[in-house]
This record gives sequence, C-alpha cells and structure tokens, in this order.
Amino acid sequence: MAEPVKHVDASGHEHTHGPTSAKIVALGTVTVGGATFMIDRDGQIEAGKETEFGVERIAGAEVVPSGAWLANPPGSNVEKLCDPVTGDGHEQHWHFNVTPLYPVKKSKFVLQAGGEEAVVDFCPGAGPCNDGIMSVFPGVGFLELKLHGDAGDLELWLYASAGKQTSWQARTGKPSPFDIPKETVVKLTFASHEGKTVELRVRNGDQNEDEDGTPNMRGGRTNYFIFPGESGQDPTWLMGEKWRGVVSVSFEADGKPQQSDPFVLVPHEAL
Repeated sequence: MAEPVKHVDASGHEHTHGPTSAKIVALGTVTVGGATFMIDRDGQIEAGKETEFGVERIAGAEVVPSGAWLANPPGSNVEKLCDPVTGDGHEQHWHFNVTPLYPVKKSKFVLQAGGEEAVVDFCPGAGPCNDGIMSVFPGVGFLELKLHGDAGDLELWLYASAGKQTSWQARTGKPSPFDIPKETVVKLTFASHEGKTVELRVRNGDQNEDEDGTPNMRGGRTNYFIFPGESGQDPTWLMGEKWRGVVSVSFEADGKPQQSDPFVLVPHEAL
C-alpha cells in the first residue's frame, strides 16, 4: 500500500492524505426497541470473511442492541446467512462482527434491540474512493465527506450511484457523479456540537478542481464542494486527529431540498 503524502491544495493549504485502511459506509438510521441507531459498515461483505458494523444510539430509549446478523428475504432457501452475534460496546456505540457463510447478494443487515428487529440495506460493493467516509443519501444516491484533521478543511463529493458491481468483485467500480448547479451552497449540521453549521461551496466556477487537480465541472454543474475555501469561515474547531462528530448534509438544487441521515465523521487521518 502506498504511504500517505503531504499535499498542498489549490488554496495553498498543506494536508497529509493518501490511502486509508478503513472503508466506511454510513448506511442510515433505524428505530428499533424505542431507540434510534445509526449504522455503518467497515469494508465489504464477502462469504467467509468477517466485516465490522458500527451501531450508535442517537435518540430514544436507553436500549442496548442484543444481536445482529445478515439475512436473506423471507422465504429464501437460506434466511440467516450467519449466526447472530453480540456487540462489543462502549458508551452508546457498539461493534458487531459478522461472517456470512453463503452468498450475500440480496441480504440485509438485521439489528435486534428491545425484543424487536430492524433491517437496513448494507449497499453491497459501495465504498469511498477519496479516503473519506461514504454515506447513503436518499434522493441523491451517495455522498463522500472527507475531513482533513490537520487543517479542519472538508471536501464533499455527491454520487448518483456507487458504480456497478460485477459478479467477481466485492467492490463496485467508479461512482457516477450527482451534479447540481455550481451556485449551490451545501450545509453541514453537527448535532454533536450543539447544531453548529458550516457551508461548502465550489472551489472555483471554472473547472472546480479537487486537491489532485482533477476537474469536476460539467456544463455549469458539479458534484464537488469544499470548506472553508475562500469563505473566511473558521475551520479550527474541526482540527485534530481525535476529532469526532455526528453530521448531516443538506442543500437545495433545482427547487428540490435534499437532506441526509446523520452519520459519524472523523478525520481521514484517523481511519
């Protein structure tokens, strides 16, 4: 694996970035047993291999999840693809490590709490491709958000799809962009920090290059936004390798408001 490198972006800011070991996808929220939980996975789901799911309680009753597993739709020849596992918990966060023994093309992640069960699509094959955290974004497809903890800078990509998954690959191919007008302002709201907000905009109205110089403008529309850019907003409160927050993303484009579920954000250096 290539080593992380120092990089100076188009605004003159220096960052450390490069390949990361964690490939986190935030899958959304479920309400079960009177509590609401955020769910994410780290890595892909493959038969015979262990994958970790993170579960964090964000609202509702003080319920501890009692188990998790992968399951096919009711009526399938094999419904449970692995034995239920218990979580390793700390504070309001739990880790569940599941190992399916069968193919997982149509299965879901099942969480049990308070004697009830809830399911969530684990989006097989989807994964971040810019060293950030990917999240399901209803009405859009997916987003990828990358926090540079050394400077407090943020990069955001919007995807219409995570790419196509072949029968012989666990991961999808290149994601397709979800382009919106370049004038759009994307708002991030941090529930973990008393609802504090920041605004992301394009780097420029010409090519809107990312930090590697790749252009992201297509006919006056783009899927790439940054913070703070030239906005003058203060990024220092987002700095630090141990920084952690719960964030949701929203914007309005073409007359349609879009709002993501909340998910956990940490600096890419900590992944």
